[in-house]
Amino acid sequence: MRVLLAKPCGLRGALALTPAVRSIRERHPAARVTVLTSPAALAVLEGCPGVDLALPLPPSPGLALLAHLRRQDFDHAFALAPSAAARRCAALSGAARRWVVGRPGLYLPLLDGWGDPPTQDLHEAARNHAVVAQAMSLPTQAPAYWFATSRMQEHGLLLEPGRYALIHPTAADPARMLGAHFWSVVGRELIDSRAVDRVVVSCGPDATERIYAEAVCGAIGPAASSLAGKLRIPQLARLLADARLCLGVDTPVLQLAAAVRCPVVGLYGPSDYGRNRPWDSLSRNVRVDNAPYLGETAAEWRDRMGRAFGRIRPDQVLQASDELLRMAG
Repeated sequence: MRVLLAKPCGLRGALALTPAVRSIRERHPAARVTVLTSPAALAVLEGCPGVDLALPLPPSPGLALLAHLRRQDFDHAFALAPSAAARRCAALSGAARRWVVGRPGLYLPLLDGWGDPPTQDLHEAARNHAVVAQAMSLPTQAPAYWFATSRMQEHGLLLEPGRYALIHPTAADPARMLGAHFWSVVGRELIDSRAVDRVVVSCGPDATERIYAEAVCGAIGPAASSLAGKLRIPQLARLLADARLCLGVDTPVLQLAAAVRCPVVGLYGPSDYGRNRPWDSLSRNVRVDNAPYLGETAAEWRDRMGRAFGRIRPDQVLQASDELLRMAG
């Protein structure tokens, strides 16, 4: 059994592929799974033992890549994103059966199935899994993310497992970020209440994010330290796996925490909670209602979401953290 999964995406989207890979492996242990995805997502797929080969998917797949795919004799090929590049690779792969999400376009005569997945769950993992499950007669329930312990790497930080919290307060979208003071209040209370002994502040490698993370650490005090965006994905996975708690705004870091079974407190405002919530994990979420008002323009919606998100209080996050820690034991 040879299976091709084509999906240009980021870290979040790559993790959302892994439940489908897990289901394929459980039903077909000897299957060979090839994934075509964006270069930025390859690091996440290194943590999934069910992926035999992960290749970068260029915006315009050329003849050399298509010829390579045809030589693999795939049994199934899936385009799991409404992307021209993914559709092209799946349709022209030479696979015995070919499936795409979204509209098939000119490739319709080459396809065995197309359209939106048959699921009411909006989560990206559920929707990816539904397409593969229907085509390959797999169980309909999507399993958990797959990031194996054996694929994690040591991070080199002197931290006692289970005695620290990781906070990821930064996001590429400024509308999803709260002030440094907000997170310093959360961090200090977690330490003062003895829920944890230390707080690790995670951020991306961007200079603005690093400065922000340092400001949060400075406000929390000597029990806090910043990662300064230096850890690779396998190292961050190890750090999250040993953390007692992960808190943060809606970013792929929360999904990675869910993948390694770290309890998650997520803050959701101007983002799609149904699609982006931590998947199949112990979590509590603080979020605002993002349903648009009748007649509201996109600009008005974004402005209202920004104001609503900014009214989230530290005590709401701390209450969610306390509930989650009680559940985790």
